Amino acid sequence: MTIREFQNRIAAALNGVEALLKNGCKVFAEDMLTTQDALNNAVATAGKIAVVVVTPRLERDASGCEDGVPAGCRLLVRCVEAPALRGRRQGFTALDAAEIVSHALDGGAIEWQDIDQTADSRTGTVTATAEFGVSIILTDPTKEN
Repeated sequence: MTIREFQNRIAAALNGVEALLKNGCKVFAEDMLTTQDALNNAVATAGKIAVVVVTPRLERDASGCEDGVPAGCRLLVRCVEAPALRGRRQGFTALDAAEIVSHALDGGAIEWQDIDQTADSRTGTVTATAEFGVSIILTDPTKEN
């Protein structure tokens, strides 16, 4: 699996979580060309919570695999909200979303590790980040599978 495929699978899984969707969350995989616009549109304009599957940090965690490179992955899912618009979501918060993400993804090969929350006074946003540990096999995107 490529890094992008991994991100898209996580985003697709979270897009199927009814509790996120019914509470005004918009889920997408991070893409440096479109993330900022999508985040601004979802959070500041529509009053939604942006749930962003961040490009993961990966490092080799074994050797001797014929199908690709074994990698340990630090996966972050950032839930971003504008608290001033919380009334549009009946009080549902970024922290609520991160907790739902933690339960939705934890299990099997994905292990929830922690949640951290920060505020940015410049943008007026709050971000709750759920972190996971995952082991995957990275495949070469230039080779056919």
